[in-house]
Amino acid sequence: MHQILDRLILSDLGQANDPFFLHQHDVQAILYFGDGGLFPDDIKLYNRPAQADGTLTVDMLRDGVTFLRESLAAGRRVLAVGPSGATIVAAYLTEMGFSPAQSIQMLAGVHDRGLTPDVSSLSEHAEDLQRRSRLSLGHH
Repeated sequence: MHQILDRLILSDLGQANDPFFLHQHDVQAILYFGDGGLFPDDIKLYNRPAQADGTLTVDMLRDGVTFLRESLAAGRRVLAVGPSGATIVAAYLTEMGFSPAQSIQMLAGVHDRGLTPDVSSLSEHAEDLQRRSRLSLGHH
């Protein structure tokens, strides 16, 4: 387990499936791209199948970040699971104003647990944010 923000935790599937762990850390929402997993009914769950290679599509990344943002805004304590969870957490941090490099640095210590974010997806997301920002400001 790695606490990223006050109400944002990153872990592997083993911890996400552990009712004692979830209760101990007051987890109220889980973000998980993958198969398997036995999650309690009283936890808000965002679960989608992963792609065969484990990467996230642009839509998957955007949907995951939206779930994360909305859950945190609602005051829930969120557990993001696995490498895709790490990628979504880093993308969320990038949306908060951190550079992709800073976002990855904030996840320091998770790499040795197999929770490394996908740098390519994160870079694409940051570029997409910049594009949308320019378009919303009327610049092309």
